[in-house]
Amino acid sequence: MDQKSKNCIFFMFTTAIILTCMGLMIYYSGFEHETRNAKNIFIAIVIVIFFQLLIGEPIKLLLIALDMSIWPRSMPKYRKYQDEEDDNDEEYNRLNFLKRRLRAMRVQILITERYRNEALTQEYRIIAQDLFLYGKYFLILIGVVLVSRDELLYYNTHRLNLLLMNNHSTYVGLKEVYHLNQLFDFVKSSLIDAFSYDANDTGVYSWVHSFQTKMVSVVRIRQLRLAKEHMGWDDPEFTDQPYLPNWQLPYYHMHYAEKYWRIYEPWIPHVETNFASRVLLNFNHIGKFQNYPELKGYVSLLARQKQNSMKIIEFLTESHWLTYNTSAVFLDFTLYNVDADMFSVCTLRVEQTPFGGIIPDVYCDSIELIDDVLQIGYVTLVVLLIYFIVLLQFIHSFMVQLWYEPFRLRSMWNKLDLIIFILNIAMIGVVLTRTTIVGGMLKRLEGANKLDFLDFRKPARLLALANILTGFLICATTLRLWKVMQFAKVFQIFTKTLYLAWKALAITALAITIILMAFVIAFVTINGNNSSHFIRPVKSVVTSLCFSFGFMSEIKPNELFHGGKYLGIVMYAALGFVISVLLINVFVTLIHDYFTAAKIIGDAKFKRQITFLEFLRVEFNAVHQFIHNLPFIKKHYKRNNRTVAENIQRILDERERQKILKARSASSILTSVATIEVEKDEETLQAEYREHIEHICAISKILHIQIEILERVVFNEVSDETKDWQRRRRSKRPDESDQPPDHQDGKPSHRYDSFV
Repeated sequence: MDQKSKNCIFFMFTTAIILTCMGLMIYYSGFEHETRNAKNIFIAIVIVIFFQLLIGEPIKLLLIALDMSIWPRSMPKYRKYQDEEDDNDEEYNRLNFLKRRLRAMRVQILITERYRNEALTQEYRIIAQDLFLYGKYFLILIGVVLVSRDELLYYNTHRLNLLLMNNHSTYVGLKEVYHLNQLFDFVKSSLIDAFSYDANDTGVYSWVHSFQTKMVSVVRIRQLRLAKEHMGWDDPEFTDQPYLPNWQLPYYHMHYAEKYWRIYEPWIPHVETNFASRVLLNFNHIGKFQNYPELKGYVSLLARQKQNSMKIIEFLTESHWLTYNTSAVFLDFTLYNVDADMFSVCTLRVEQTPFGGIIPDVYCDSIELIDDVLQIGYVTLVVLLIYFIVLLQFIHSFMVQLWYEPFRLRSMWNKLDLIIFILNIAMIGVVLTRTTIVGGMLKRLEGANKLDFLDFRKPARLLALANILTGFLICATTLRLWKVMQFAKVFQIFTKTLYLAWKALAITALAITIILMAFVIAFVTINGNNSSHFIRPVKSVVTSLCFSFGFMSEIKPNELFHGGKYLGIVMYAALGFVISVLLINVFVTLIHDYFTAAKIIGDAKFKRQITFLEFLRVEFNAVHQFIHNLPFIKKHYKRNNRTVAENIQRILDERERQKILKARSASSILTSVATIEVEKDEETLQAEYREHIEHICAISKILHIQIEILERVVFNEVSDETKDWQRRRRSKRPDESDQPPDHQDGKPSHRYDSFV
């Protein structure tokens, strides 16, 4: 029995076993599962496969390597290679050789002289591999971003900002709080009464505007107090000294303070002992007036019940907890929308200015923290699975390349690969850390008492960090695709142009920066006290850049008229015209000559080499032939009641007629003159002539082989010499010189030549 028959039998047995197992599973279990069970099965299969590939296989190979190194086997004696004595030798004849030769010649006809540049071919091969790897990684990364985004988050955030800032029929908005003494009235109205609404008197309270929205834990009130009077733009000093109620000094510790801690807590400075909070929340709030630290201040917690919260507010009011020395007050709480499975981390800020007034602000961040795999859609699961598979392929390719060629890390593109690798690992680590923190907080919420405050700002910060890392990851991947796209002539010319013109670009960018900073300082000095867009230098820079490049339409001309109408018109025109038009035109003009020179160099360089698409056409010829032979793509010849010669002549006549019409067209004279082929040099003509001759010779060989195959099929001749050669081949392994008798030096015998 030959090897082909054995393979067929093995394939049939394997298929039968698989079909039998699947039939038994369908008969006893079926495909109808609940969504929860189906996802559990899918996730279990994925976990098992990843465990086997990432953990099981390395452990198995490690054990095999240790076994082979500690207990080496005795090497078997060398045995002379012998062919298996089967009937396969009888089938190898001149006809098989001709068929293989015909397939080889059909491929060889595509490989002309221009395709034999080994260095260029190797470069294109590397580019093709990188394009396949980074292209699919970039696409699946975009898919991950798309499936992980929810447009409901934006609408929920916008709705919360409106509900908490503006007045409504049932409670007061933060926008209507004009003095610090009114803050507790706002807390009573908007954060106690509004969340204790029960229309049916069922005892289940919710928000007055959203029945499905609940408050998680309690509201925390935190205030920052100035240590001394502060003037100027530098950061103020906030006090962290403990006090007795009513801000009395000297402070001394009461032995019963732990029992009545809710009475003494608002006067003791808050000290954060949690390591995660000290890392994730150790930043400053950027306020309208000043910047405020997040881990300092004096804290008071409200209760879950309305009566207890009102008693706490009354105690703080009677004890004058908010005074003239209060710099800022923060109201922190978290809302949870049951229907949308969405958390809303809210921070209301009230800044007290030295002039007696306050500046209110609302910041709400709507996030999805509960990532239950069983609640994720199948499309999201499949996209995440493909992302992990592609990521493992990328990591494997990168690590193998560095393992065998560590000097490649000196290249900037490989350093960019390292950055992409680090960003992926960091993003996965941040997501896992956030999931762990949320799980711990939910367990704590399950058994928490009425006086605990759960700070959901920590997972919110981690989610924001994951989004930032994703943005940088997409940016780095896009830059890496620039290297992959170097096969295109346009990208090569542009890259060479940037390299040649980097000095001019740097000088122009420096000039734009100097002029822009001059305008910014002028805007801040003249209009900073009257316009929120120019209140600070950094914000003024951002506003000027956005307006100059057309990305912002909120700024109005009258915001620049505070130094005078005519001066404002001049500055507005300079901001909108000088920077965005004149300087950009100068920027483009400086590199125009470099583009021209680089294009000339590129035309000379790429005159006699193949393009990347031509390389793919030959490298993946099998795929091209498969697509070309599809029924809906393959073009069939139609005679139209004419002979082949007549159809060819009609096509040639049509082409000639189109050329004559184009030459006679008066409107295309200049275009035709500009597009006339430049007279080719002698080297190009010689190369094209050699390719033409080579193409004709290859076609001649193909026809030769096809005619000989036809003779073999028709007459079914097998010579005595061929039978002798087959017997010799069964007795010993022939070397390269032992060719079939009908094949001498790669050429057919004279008998077949005479037949042709």
